[in-house]
Amino acid sequence: MAPEEAKKEQKWINEQLCVPMAHTCNLYCVYCQNPPTGAPASKVETTAAIKKKRIKAVSLEGAGEPTVSRDFFDWIAALKTAGVRNFMLSTNAVALADPKFCRRVEKAVDYFTVNFPATDPETYMKATRSVKFTSAVKGLENLKTLGAEHKLRLFHIIFKGNYRSLPLFADWVIRNHPGLAFVNFTFVRNSGRVNDSKDIVPRYRDAEPFLKLALAKLKIKGVKAVVQNIPLCRLRNFEGFSFEFQRWRRGDQVLEAGIMEKAENPACGRCPLEPACCGARTDYLKIHGNKELISSGKKLGSIRPEAF
Repeated sequence: MAPEEAKKEQKWINEQLCVPMAHTCNLYCVYCQNPPTGAPASKVETTAAIKKKRIKAVSLEGAGEPTVSRDFFDWIAALKTAGVRNFMLSTNAVALADPKFCRRVEKAVDYFTVNFPATDPETYMKATRSVKFTSAVKGLENLKTLGAEHKLRLFHIIFKGNYRSLPLFADWVIRNHPGLAFVNFTFVRNSGRVNDSKDIVPRYRDAEPFLKLALAKLKIKGVKAVVQNIPLCRLRNFEGFSFEFQRWRRGDQVLEAGIMEKAENPACGRCPLEPACCGARTDYLKIHGNKELISSGKKLGSIRPEAF
């Protein structure tokens, strides 16, 4: 992709509007923070609002899996009529195992964010409570076969059941999808189905060494990666991978819309990295406390951002 094309793509991705078209799901993830309600959004009201606001880019997502909706392509057609030109799809890739369906989706979508929590069936079952691992892998392979690997972001939720396998996940990506856009490691949030469970939310310090090894492996092989929802003090010497730090650098709000504000904490108040840090939120402190949070001796200007 040419530099100018990459800049244009990054611009619409940054400015897209989330369209909650999903209302059910084909998985039952233990860490789901926004479980399906069964109530579909109004296509008429949504498209009318988009047309009024002249929205040109959207992310198809919401409480569930968009691709299991029977009116998936009807949504895309209606959104195009309302003026939308660019589409991102948040999916678990299970439905993309069907080659014909995957081909049709790939033609309609500009970018894919795939929730992929494990590279082995056992861990995948722990995360999703399903036996659809093979289908998810096939969906990713179909995208690669269609030449769409560069349009793929793997969204890897870090939870108690997979954090020790993060380096193996990095190896799997390098071996199977080295041409993807980037890997997004996101620390699980204590919301939705998590319900204050220490069996789902690990401590930052426990996941830290495995995450850093995974990031190092990816960087060495030239695979881009970013880390979300982990305080900068737990990313020592890897702070440049922080998604929130990257947002701060480009002048955006550090936390995305809809994310709970970071909790006040003495160590954070003294830390020079605080303005660009996601911090820890009340939901995490509720089950693990704040003893892991420490003030950094670094200055924000000394942190070199990693490419992603």
